[in-house]
Amino acid sequence: MEKVIFPTALQSGDKIAICAFSSGVESPFHKRLDIVLNGLTLRGYEVIEGECLRQKNCSAKQRADELMTFLTDDSIAAIMPPWGGELAMEILPHLDFNVIKKSRPKWLVGFSDISTLACVITAKCGWATLHCTNLMQLHPDEQDTHCLQVFKTLELEAGNEFTQTPAAFYQGDAINYAQSPDALFSLSKPSQWRCLNVKDNRDVELSGRLFGGCLDTLGLLLTSPFLSLHEFKKQFAPHGLVLYLENAELQPAAVLRFIISLKLNDIFGLINGLIIGRSAVISTKEQDIDYYQALELALSDRLFPVIIDADIGHVAPNLCLVNGAKVKISARLENTLVKNAKIITYLE
Repeated sequence: MEKVIFPTALQSGDKIAICAFSSGVESPFHKRLDIVLNGLTLRGYEVIEGECLRQKNCSAKQRADELMTFLTDDSIAAIMPPWGGELAMEILPHLDFNVIKKSRPKWLVGFSDISTLACVITAKCGWATLHCTNLMQLHPDEQDTHCLQVFKTLELEAGNEFTQTPAAFYQGDAINYAQSPDALFSLSKPSQWRCLNVKDNRDVELSGRLFGGCLDTLGLLLTSPFLSLHEFKKQFAPHGLVLYLENAELQPAAVLRFIISLKLNDIFGLINGLIIGRSAVISTKEQDIDYYQALELALSDRLFPVIIDADIGHVAPNLCLVNGAKVKISARLENTLVKNAKIITYLE
């Protein structure tokens, strides 16, 4: 069995590369971008901007070449894209993973389309990557505990552990950073995790090696040569995986199809539990089922725990989930409600 490699803990003076391998930041958002980059500088980091960062239409080859430069530069400690985008997967054929694997491991940080690449880096190179709040959300004055955990996690050495709990509230409305470049989170909607397939009162615990990200793209890649979960489990997680997924834009029927495809490809045979984030798309007039009905149809008969409405993805806040790390989740179930949940992550 191979060991997952955890990048070196970040320290003051370390270089963080800011590049847009998926989607660049257009001029209406530059003020927000400057604010969050200044926040990194205030924390003591040296910020290195990529040429594609403030451009809209860089080609896949341009974005891949710039990313390769950063991934293979041993002076860089972390890569933080500003946000996700749409087409990170188109850069994958342009990356040389054998060369990347020989380079200094570095943290890749964020969610959405960032997870497209992060999961591939974890699977093919064995580097741990961090699925968490995106850079553009990390205002230097933000006090949300999940945001602050991002930097605490990046500054941990391998062998350490950290504990998280579910958020009490979530962000009900999306923030337009072009109109409100100084905006902070306003977490005002009550949050409640649920267990989809257990309906009695008991304690529940699940553990394994963490892996996951955005269903919109991972659902297309999980059985590809770039992201074979079967091979990843064999190499790094003989005792099973805890898979986490979140939906960005998929319609309910598409969510159902993607999850059925996981079943058909025997992904469920690899995992000890499944955690699914809150969805920004619950129902549409054009479809007969909503998001929750889709999950029920696809997952209610699973023997492993299925936790839904977790703090993952496009409805803030975001847990810090380290792809490749070991995790233990314990909770008390009251009917379907998840109470007193505790998520312990082990960087080992």
